[in-house]
Amino acid sequence: MLSLWKAALEEFRQGRDFMLASILDVQGSSPRHVGTRFLVRRDGSIVGTIGGGLFEAEVQRFAASALEAGTSHRAAFSFKGQDHQSSQMICGGDVDVLLEFVAAKDEMMEKIVGRLVTMGANRTTGYLFTQVSIRPGDQSHGPLEHLLVEANGARIGQVPGEEAVLKSMPDPRLLKPSQMLVVQGLDHPVFLEWLRPRGTAYILGGGHVGVCVAHLASYVNFRVVVLDDREEFASAERIPDADHVMVLESFQDAFADLIVDEDSYVVIVTRGHSHDRVALAEALKTNAGYIGMIGSRRKNSIVFQALLGQGFTREDIERVHAPIGIPIGGETPEEIGVSIVAQMIQVRNRRDELKHLGALPTDQAEKMSCGPLSK
Repeated sequence: MLSLWKAALEEFRQGRDFMLASILDVQGSSPRHVGTRFLVRRDGSIVGTIGGGLFEAEVQRFAASALEAGTSHRAAFSFKGQDHQSSQMICGGDVDVLLEFVAAKDEMMEKIVGRLVTMGANRTTGYLFTQVSIRPGDQSHGPLEHLLVEANGARIGQVPGEEAVLKSMPDPRLLKPSQMLVVQGLDHPVFLEWLRPRGTAYILGGGHVGVCVAHLASYVNFRVVVLDDREEFASAERIPDADHVMVLESFQDAFADLIVDEDSYVVIVTRGHSHDRVALAEALKTNAGYIGMIGSRRKNSIVFQALLGQGFTREDIERVHAPIGIPIGGETPEEIGVSIVAQMIQVRNRRDELKHLGALPTDQAEKMSCGPLSK
């Protein structure tokens, strides 16, 4: 989503109107979930995806026409009764889509988008509220109102009945990533999006596999930090998808100036088992939610035995995904990268599900919410 907000900010800077198409609700099956959106530019190009295929093409055409007219719409799209060979719309559901016209001169929206970019880069938490004043099948010529609330309580923008909207927030343990809120006393619902970090991938090793992991992890919304002790491998030009690239003096101090917590994913793909051993020892001293190390079972066994000799426990070793990745039989750096990032996604989704079900202790669940809103 960060790439979409960056693209929106660039459209503002270039003085160009654009459209935002967002999925508000899904009945039945859909290729993408509630809250998914894409941006449509004046030249017809898009940033992001809401599922591809004929569905996305139809929404894109609708958005292009609305952009030309300068109007916002709320439209329904159905996946039922379609010829699957020609349309690929075989999911069997109905999708409620908000197509929002954003004017280049909308200073408040530009301010909100700019802040969303900063929040995304800094991995901070917040909420974005959108007043859904358009009924299904209708259109609007005026701008839609938005409210952005950050974790520290700072607010940008406004929506009608703001205090009532904030009081209608669900319990943090039941909060969905995106959902419609029906607020008592308001004529229109409000669309709520929970803005939260989706994890930071710390990739130790900027070789071929590290570059592939960085690219794929960035694509699926991880913040990506690549670390290597070789300057020629740790360069932003070589790894443009990384949010940050660091040159280390040694893997011994890899995490000295970094915050590595339960939402951190450590991927160890250095150039040799001696460096892997040092990097793994440092990773095991952190609270990282995921630690994976590349290598054969024999090589990993040697590393593990060495760490046990250094005082690490069997429980420490059991935290490590090694061999790393989901077994798909891959051999190339690209295939290995796919297997690693797939495993990271699996761990992330499982953790998100536990949070959503309230399986974590209450004090941890409360950390996921913006404190000032719950008062």
